[in-house]
Amino acid sequence: MPMTIHNNENLKNVAFVIEEHIFNNCKLTNCRLIYDGGSFEFVNTTFENCAWTFRGPARDTMALMNTLGMVKPGQAPPQSLQGTTGGQMN
Repeated sequence: MPMTIHNNENLKNVAFVIEEHIFNNCKLTNCRLIYDGGSFEFVNTTFENCAWTFRGPARDTMALMNTLGMVKPGQAPPQSLQGTTGGQMN
């Protein structure tokens, strides 16, 4: 899958499948973020009024974490991430 790299961008009102993008020093506002459970990368990225959707394995992991009390139903993700990656990036 091709990766789109975003550097120093202010992104508004856009939907992203997280596994298809790398965000470096970005601000996402009113965006829809969709996560399926694959690799991702956020570096110094902030989120304002973004909606998160978890699908497939990510949805199942969130359901398990909810069942175990690790997250609360409807709990929002953090509003900023300094440097976060998940899995192996290509």
